[in-house]
Amino acid sequence: MSNIVIVGAQWGDEGKGKIADTLAEKADLVVRYQGGNNAGHTLVVNGKKTFLHLIPSGVLHQHTKCVIGHGVVLDPVALDEEITRLQATGIAISAENLFVSESCTIITSYHKLLDAVRESNTSEKIGTTGKGIGPAYEDKVSRKGIKFKHLFDKDVLRSRLAISLAEKETLFRDLYKVEYPTLEQEFDKLFALGQKLKQYAADTFSIIDQAIAAGKNVVYEGAQGVLLDVDYGTYPFVTSSNTSVAGVYSGATTAGHGLDHVIGITKAYTTRVGEGPFPTELFDDVGKFIQHKGGEIGVTTGRIRRCGWLDLPLLKYSAKCSNLTSIALTKVDVLSDMDTLKVCIGYKYEGREIYCAYPGIDLYKVEPILVEMEPFSINETVTKDNIPAALKTYLKTIENHVGIPISSLAYGPSREQILFFEDYFKKG
Repeated sequence: MSNIVIVGAQWGDEGKGKIADTLAEKADLVVRYQGGNNAGHTLVVNGKKTFLHLIPSGVLHQHTKCVIGHGVVLDPVALDEEITRLQATGIAISAENLFVSESCTIITSYHKLLDAVRESNTSEKIGTTGKGIGPAYEDKVSRKGIKFKHLFDKDVLRSRLAISLAEKETLFRDLYKVEYPTLEQEFDKLFALGQKLKQYAADTFSIIDQAIAAGKNVVYEGAQGVLLDVDYGTYPFVTSSNTSVAGVYSGATTAGHGLDHVIGITKAYTTRVGEGPFPTELFDDVGKFIQHKGGEIGVTTGRIRRCGWLDLPLLKYSAKCSNLTSIALTKVDVLSDMDTLKVCIGYKYEGREIYCAYPGIDLYKVEPILVEMEPFSINETVTKDNIPAALKTYLKTIENHVGIPISSLAYGPSREQILFFEDYFKKG
């Protein structure tokens, strides 16, 4: 038995889905524990791309059960569309391999509308995806939320909708002056979706508990990244959930058991979508080259990602926040054959040098300490025996500054282009 957590160690978009898909081959359960359909995971198998937003990356493996934990905010419209889209491509999804927590908080049309009008009516843009994630989490915390199980009971659903709409109606009508669905319109839509999706509703706590008790392999698949964590991230430019390893405990459960591995998925460079500080951001042709070669366009938003050199002070901070046991380095191939290669090992800040991006630091005011690295070239299948010397130096630099080992290396888009230095499922 192994309990393995996959977390993004940067600002999201690190390639978590690819690593999760590969580990799912040996996993019995793959569990999503936070976020919603603001996540976007791209899997490439035999040259074919599969895009996932809510459904865990284990869906491509017939023996693997996919679990959506109670920490996820669930848009039933998006879930229904994703299931239909995947089934149309021949991917098997049924009540036998997809289990959605009855306690997931539901995203309604009101949440999505509120998300959109807030962003368009403020001068300080956060860069929200407009999926209603934040407003849904607000309702959850203020105890006004609608749970997945509420969709199955007409009286409960109508009552919970009325509670949720009460304050929002005033905002829509008097402050933002926008049209919005009536309670009955929203009720009819949600109840119909509830009847369609009811087959997937489950007590996911018990499913995870029983799997761990039976010695099964469980992979917890995070969304976004530690630097977007509502508590640890670059606030206010963050998401609304705990994207660090803490989200596993609050959004799924380990059923009283410990975690064997917490793998921080990290690009060989750094990207960010939307607003917020970015110390190593590149505004020149090098940044544009990385963006183009890396295909840095958001799966969920379609927005171009900002690109920069790998930031080791931030990575070291992420490692501390999530108790990372190792790093899975992705998109190494994007940096292959570059004329210039640099890495940020520290910052100059208020007259001193610092090497970990602690929360008290104003990231807008730091000056990155960049070190020139020898460029490397990857032209073949990478094995432990043929890693280019310059790449070895790059990897060792990361390990030395962050303080944890690199346990796997992804050097291409397909699942075959991953080199593992460690068997995550092997005990001891």
